[in-house]
Amino acid sequence: MGISFKNLFNDKASASPQKCSYGGIGMFKTSSHAPKASPGNSPAGIGVPQVVLDRDSPVYQHHLEDLMYHALKNDKFIIYYQPLYSIQDNNFTEAEALLRLQDESGRFVPPGEFIPIAEKNGMIMEISSMVLNKVAGYIRSMLSCGTDIDSISINLSAVDLTRPDLADHVLDIIRKNHISPNRIVLEVTESTLIRNYRQAGDQIREMSNEGVQFALDDFGTGYSNIANVIDLPFDDVKIDKSLIWDSIENKKCNIVIRELTKAFKDIHLGVIAEGVETPEHDRFVRQCGCDRIQGFRYAKPMPSSRVYDYFGRTMA
Repeated sequence: MGISFKNLFNDKASASPQKCSYGGIGMFKTSSHAPKASPGNSPAGIGVPQVVLDRDSPVYQHHLEDLMYHALKNDKFIIYYQPLYSIQDNNFTEAEALLRLQDESGRFVPPGEFIPIAEKNGMIMEISSMVLNKVAGYIRSMLSCGTDIDSISINLSAVDLTRPDLADHVLDIIRKNHISPNRIVLEVTESTLIRNYRQAGDQIREMSNEGVQFALDDFGTGYSNIANVIDLPFDDVKIDKSLIWDSIENKKCNIVIRELTKAFKDIHLGVIAEGVETPEHDRFVRQCGCDRIQGFRYAKPMPSSRVYDYFGRTMA
C-alpha cells in the first residue's frame, strides 16, 4: 500500500517547510537547524561574495570537494547531537547525530549542498565510516562516565547501502569500540530504499539480526509505502515534521496521523515525532501516542560537550 501524503492532504503543495530531499542523504540528513550564513560569509576564493551562491557552478562544487577532503584529512568535520525526549520516561536517553561542515570563513555549509557531491564522487563512504567511528566512540565515553544513554542514530546513504561489505564494516566498528550493537540506530529514508530495495533490504536484515536498530526516517514525505514498514525489520518510524505541522490545521492530516500512529504501535514499532516546536505540536503528538519527541521545543542540535547535561535529565 502506497500513500502520497502530499496529494492526500493538499490540492496544492503544502505551505509547511519541507526537508530538502536528496534521495539518500549520507549519514546525515539535510537539517533546517544549520546556522544561516551572513552576507559576508561566502567561501573564500570562489568569486561569489553574496549569500545566494551558484550551487550548480562547477567551481563551487570543486571548492566543496576540496573542503570535504581537507575536513576528512584534518579531522575538521563537526558532529552535533540533537537529544530525543522520551514521553514515557520523561527524560532524554537518545540522540541523533548531525554533520556540520565549515568553510574558511566559519560559515556552516548546508548538508544539502555537500552531501550530494560526496555521494557522486564516492567520498560519502569514507565520511560515513568516520562518523560511525566517532559516534561509537562517543557512546563508549558517555557510558564509561556513567551517563544514561540508550542509543544514537545516524542516517544511512543510498550509496552506503550499495557497499557489499556494509554489514561487516558497521559491525566491525561497533565491536572495536566495545559497545552493544543496539546502541546504534541507523536511519533510512524511503527514497533511499527505492534506489535498490532488494540489496538495501538484505543489508538491513543482516545488521538487524546482529542487534543494530533501524528507523524509517522522514515518514510522510512524498510517496510512503506501508509495505516497507511491514516487510523490513524497523524498530521505529519517524514522522516527518511537515506532517506534524500540517496536522495542527488540517483535519484530514490530523486523523490519518493519529490512526497511523496507533497502527504502528499495534505492530510494536516505536513512533518518533520530528519537528516539534510549539505547545500545539507537543499536545498533538502526545494525544496521538507518540513515544519520543525530537524538536526545538525540547532540545536543539548541540556540540557533543553539551549533550552530557541532557541525558538522564528529567523534565519538570
